[in-house]
Amino acid sequence: MIGRFVQAAAEASLETTGPSSPSPASTAPLHAARSVFVQAILGGRRRDALTVAREALRQVSTTADLYVHIFQEALYEIGRMWEQGRITVAQEHMATATVQYVIAQVYADLPLAAHSRGNAVVTGVAGEFHQVGANMVGDMLESDGWNVRFLGTNMPHRGILAAINETRTDLLGISATMLFNLPRVRALVHEVRESLGARAPRIVVGGGAFRLCPAFCAEIGVANPAADVAAAVQLCAADDRSGSSSASSKDAAPV
Repeated sequence: MIGRFVQAAAEASLETTGPSSPSPASTAPLHAARSVFVQAILGGRRRDALTVAREALRQVSTTADLYVHIFQEALYEIGRMWEQGRITVAQEHMATATVQYVIAQVYADLPLAAHSRGNAVVTGVAGEFHQVGANMVGDMLESDGWNVRFLGTNMPHRGILAAINETRTDLLGISATMLFNLPRVRALVHEVRESLGARAPRIVVGGGAFRLCPAFCAEIGVANPAADVAAAVQLCAADDRSGSSSASSKDAAPV
């Protein structure tokens, strides 16, 4: 089963090459800031990176723009550099850890929506160690009115099910970067729907593994992942159960 998805991935670009920023005109003011940010995180200069991020925040309309055009694009650039052998594994890890530090600082001042969309659990399956993307989506969902429980990644399925059962979870976000984790995603989706039945939350997915294998999303009955963090928030808001969105439920992925 997984072999088919690996073959599909071989014909596509890897996640670390990332989707391009939407419009050069709209993101041009952030290009220089992103370049400086990349250099700062490569050097592990946390204070410098935080200063760049805070200055960039003044240039954008929303915090989501900062997450997409600085954090996400910088991580894609770091991934490309690692793939091309231009940086070491240690440098890649240090850069990622530095981004996580900056995100944590920005999160402290994150504006929150006045309305509540419902409860969300965001996680990665067992064996998935790429956490930053799911972390960013969790932050932006919280800013958009969701009550988010971010479980981190590499979570046993029983722990995820327990977290869902502890609250009336309306949305489950599953992150996967590595293709070999797709069978675990399938198993988790099946367990959630099988054990909870009509009480199962809406399920959305994100990460490079899904973008490379869109047929997999159709097979497990979820919408294709969004291109970036901001679009992921819009996808989740399309059919929240709080009634704050006017979108029709027919637009949502089936659960």
